Amino acid sequence: MLPRKRESGGEVVVNGEEDRRIITDSSSKKPRIEDLISFAATGNSAKASGDTYSSGGNNKDSSNNFGSNQGGYNSFISDMALGDKISGDIDEDLHSRQLAVYGRETMRKLFASNILVSGMQGLGAEIAKNLVLAGVKSVTLHDEGVVELWDLSSNFVFTEEDLGKNRALASVQKLQELNNSVIISTITSNLTKERLSDFQAVVFTDIGLEKAVEYDDYCHTHQPPIAFIKSEVRGLFGSVFCDFGPQFTVVDVDGEEPHTGIIASISNDNPALVSCVDDERLEFQDGDLVVFSEVHGMTELNDGKPRKVKNARPYSFFIEEDTTNFSPHIKGGIVTQVKQPKILNFKTLREALRDPGDFLLSDFSKFDRPPLLHLAFQALDKFISEVGRFPVAGSEEDAQKFISLVVEINNCLDEGRIGDIDQKVLRSFAFGARAVLNPMAAMFGGLVGQEVVKACSGKFHPLFQVSYCVLNDKDNVKVSFGAIDGRSYLCDRQVVLFVGNIKSSV
Repeated sequence: MLPRKRESGGEVVVNGEEDRRIITDSSSKKPRIEDLISFAATGNSAKASGDTYSSGGNNKDSSNNFGSNQGGYNSFISDMALGDKISGDIDEDLHSRQLAVYGRETMRKLFASNILVSGMQGLGAEIAKNLVLAGVKSVTLHDEGVVELWDLSSNFVFTEEDLGKNRALASVQKLQELNNSVIISTITSNLTKERLSDFQAVVFTDIGLEKAVEYDDYCHTHQPPIAFIKSEVRGLFGSVFCDFGPQFTVVDVDGEEPHTGIIASISNDNPALVSCVDDERLEFQDGDLVVFSEVHGMTELNDGKPRKVKNARPYSFFIEEDTTNFSPHIKGGIVTQVKQPKILNFKTLREALRDPGDFLLSDFSKFDRPPLLHLAFQALDKFISEVGRFPVAGSEEDAQKFISLVVEINNCLDEGRIGDIDQKVLRSFAFGARAVLNPMAAMFGGLVGQEVVKACSGKFHPLFQVSYCVLNDKDNVKVSFGAIDGRSYLCDRQVVLFVGNIKSSV
């Protein structure tokens, strides 16, 4: 269900890098999103011609021009968005499901978060959609490219009318329609690392490794650190890298309510044995902290002091406490888990390229895939840098060059060198590298969207730190060698990846 539009009046803001003009709407009639986009995209011409923007024809200040588009940066803010963010209230009808999962404190943190999404192809659009629906304060879209025909098959935002338009600008309207409480801005010029300080989290989906390392180093050392996420979808292969700073605090690791137990007996020993009623298994683990309450007899434990659990069993556990001189336990009592924050020390992308550590596995039957794909994505970046394009589908020459780059990177490793490189997987990777499939974008868009929420709220354990996924099990997917009758297709990206006659029959 789409968010309800608010009925209160507000103001429309258009930001330029050097210019800021505010137009107040005194009526209850709302400006159309189409009008906002049109004026935002043509701000300079409006300024030159002296045109004004009147919301509903009731604009009191007719001398205000509707903004500019200097530096390739423009944004628009709906009056509903400003009203919500200023009040700070949580719309319980709109966010009822998220409140049940995240809680009010987490939602307040999301409402204060400004997010950058760079690269508005299929994956970037999915990530931006999820963040807009989550209800963050603002989402800034960055892309310097224009919509091409085959972008339409990987991106639900674009239509044929958007061909030739900047991807970021063309994405604004449909994303704003999803949630008019979120401020959506665009950057269409070169992005400098200093600009990243405006955001709590930044996501890059279409960026070279050299630039990504530069941005991540800046985010990692910034105070406070800026959460950095780099994700790619290449055919049936995908990757995610997260760096949330040198010391990231996870306030709530699992998001669950603290576990509890009803006490049956407590021994006067060192360490003390705590036995609970056997109606329900205990969920405590070694190292957990617990507090006691409502204990009769051994009231010394009712002091609220956290005590560490050890030797946890289904219905009993020991605590690191000498209760020899405590009063004997008479009856009852409740033991409650104390949720502990967890500190994570993230590596930079520069360090992770050399030593990625433990991969988050997506397929436990293929333990050897993540290290190989770690090299493959680096080799793809090097291929594009040297050749200036993606490998051509079906080109054995390009595939062999790509494989040689993987071997070269592997041979330069001091540790973690791969002994047997699966060239069949690499050929499949090279042939489909240019394709961005919408199902893959949707899957990784959901994953990255969750990581952004974790980075902004500190709730739930984040991805630590590198993950690769492949849906191509060698012989299960056939690769199309070459173009199909030389024509340009709307679904070129699928045609590149799958057999032509199968795609044509679909």
